[in-house]
Amino acid sequence: MKDTKYLLHELSWQDISKIDKDKTIIILPIGSTEQHGPQNPIGTDFLIAEHIAHKTAERSDLAYCLPTIPIGVASHHRNFPGTLWVSHEVLEEYVTEVLNSLHYHGFDKVIIINGHGGNTSSISNAVSYCNDVLEMTCIHFEWWQDSSLIESIFDGQSCGHADAVETSVIFAAKPDLVQTDKFDSLTSASKWGREIGGMYLSSRTDQFTSSGIAGSLEGISQEKGQKLLEMTISILEQAIKEISKS
Repeated sequence: MKDTKYLLHELSWQDISKIDKDKTIIILPIGSTEQHGPQNPIGTDFLIAEHIAHKTAERSDLAYCLPTIPIGVASHHRNFPGTLWVSHEVLEEYVTEVLNSLHYHGFDKVIIINGHGGNTSSISNAVSYCNDVLEMTCIHFEWWQDSSLIESIFDGQSCGHADAVETSVIFAAKPDLVQTDKFDSLTSASKWGREIGGMYLSSRTDQFTSSGIAGSLEGISQEKGQKLLEMTISILEQAIKEISKS
């Protein structure tokens, strides 16, 4: 059984040298620092990823969590104050180097918990390289991709951006950071992005939503957000057990 500490950076190098690397899974949370509507903190994406990562590692005897990468690919939100970003290439290279350093120390089983869609391609490329070239076992997990789970909890709704689903999740994870007094005045684009001739047009966020929100705002619920978090963490706990045996 592992030490009661589950954050790798809280251990000494001597502690880490004693870890059974063949069975241990390292969790890396990655997110973004970008606008999430008037009601939510700009750290929403990395705070959700970090919450899921920490709770999962805390509950598992097989997992340790790395420090969060808080800034991702988010230049499309740049016209909203506070948004920070790096390029696709920079994030891909950074994640690859982090995974490579884990591999150097013998940690070859990793789950990346990504909290931001803009990061997806960069992380996927890094993971593909490390699995193929370094022969690691890296899993790229995104909590909002389980549409059937989200729809079962939120009465058929899918997850947009700073909408009812995402607001509910950050409300459950960081209730003190959500400005509930703004709920009644929120406005939203019906969906993410723009279309021309029935084709999706990649756009800056401010080109289709003045509030920064996209998706339904009906049914914001801290309770539903907590239920989604708990079920997501349970899925990851089971996955860790399977990965540890591989």
